[in-house]
Amino acid sequence: MLSLYPMKVNAVTAQKFFLYKPLNRLLPMMGCIPKNLFDPDVRSIIGIKTVLNRGDDILLFPEGRCSCDGFYAGMHRSTGKLIKKLSVPVVSCCIEGSYTCMPFWRDGIRAGRVQITISNLFSPENLQSLSIDEINMVVDNRLSGEDRGTFRTFGTRRLAEGLQYILYWCPKCGQEFTTETKKCRIYCTACGNAADLDRYAMLNPTPGSVVPKDIHTWYKEQARYEAEQLHDDMKPINVHVSVKLPSDVPGGGMVTCGSGVISIDPKGWCYEGELKGEQVSLFFPIDTVPALPIDPNDVFQIYAHGAFYMFSPDNKRECIKYSVIGECAYWKFASNVQMTPRKDSGFC
Repeated sequence: MLSLYPMKVNAVTAQKFFLYKPLNRLLPMMGCIPKNLFDPDVRSIIGIKTVLNRGDDILLFPEGRCSCDGFYAGMHRSTGKLIKKLSVPVVSCCIEGSYTCMPFWRDGIRAGRVQITISNLFSPENLQSLSIDEINMVVDNRLSGEDRGTFRTFGTRRLAEGLQYILYWCPKCGQEFTTETKKCRIYCTACGNAADLDRYAMLNPTPGSVVPKDIHTWYKEQARYEAEQLHDDMKPINVHVSVKLPSDVPGGGMVTCGSGVISIDPKGWCYEGELKGEQVSLFFPIDTVPALPIDPNDVFQIYAHGAFYMFSPDNKRECIKYSVIGECAYWKFASNVQMTPRKDSGFC
């Protein structure tokens, strides 16, 4: 937004950021519009139309989350419906290199080269002649660049630290949560499988190790491993969690309101346990949970029916596992898939 100054853009922003100080004051001052991720949100649509009607501009991030592996994560098909309905000029802004130097799992600060390519995408006249599926395909094709291999970080220290919160499955011995990192190396404590991450975000195996060529390929194989465990007559996968809900105090963030067990089966996610001093049973149908955004080594999130829940497993490293399982289950069991496919993802 600063790079576009003095042009003012109103960014559609995840609801959770409005819950914390000082963002709860700064974001409204900057004209940001809150949005419940992957959940129909009439409030955000009204905000978008209000901004456009007064002649200002909207900044929209179609993926709705950070990419775990540096690849475009796809978007909800309703994006094309929204673009067609608004019938305004659309400009694409493709960001490349930010994953190499600033992956959201990283530990520490690093510098690198980031390139942003801005180009015209649609005119109002184009939108009238295109179907919603055609609009979505154009957006997907424009934004699906691979954020790896071309851009590099400027430093070479501690590049891999934090990567174990995304890559939890060893491709050599098949053990889970045995990966650790130190400086530029990721390794398995069970079998010694190891690789060094270079400043182009490529993995260089140590002698005798079995490691995919890059983070994306490892993440894809991890997703396929989880997908193989899912089937129509599977037993529910259970995990004990604590639950956080938005604080009643403005700027108070998310507060722990109970604990219980969350499970997933082909029908969806179910939480059984305490919430605000009462025993509750919450059900989230699989069709309504296409993805579970995460804060690595902390929580995974579900947005549903205008509400926002954060679930923190007893072993916080498991956040990524249930995010991967959730996305695999959506593509396998959802009766009406509303997400555009992730490129070469292993999910679909």
